Amino acid sequence: MPKLPIVTQEVGYAIKAEMEREPGNQYVVGLLERLESENPCIAEFISQLALQHDDPVAISTAALLVYRLLESQLEADDMKDQFKKE
Repeated sequence: MPKLPIVTQEVGYAIKAEMEREPGNQYVVGLLERLESENPCIAEFISQLALQHDDPVAISTAALLVYRLLESQLEADDMKDQFKKE
């Protein structure tokens, strides 16, 4: 079974920079919209979980950012592996 990637500090900084380029909650809203089309089960899970808490925005933001961190690290690892093969 494939393991989840270990997120590096560099990827964390990159995601933080991505998030800061967009005003307000636009980054998180965009992530949720993309996730709804690419992985609707996870998007629904995050939305339903968030609604069960006092601060649904914080819950959904945290979940979406963790998803993006893992996704971005996987992309970085794939690129690194491709460079090794060349």
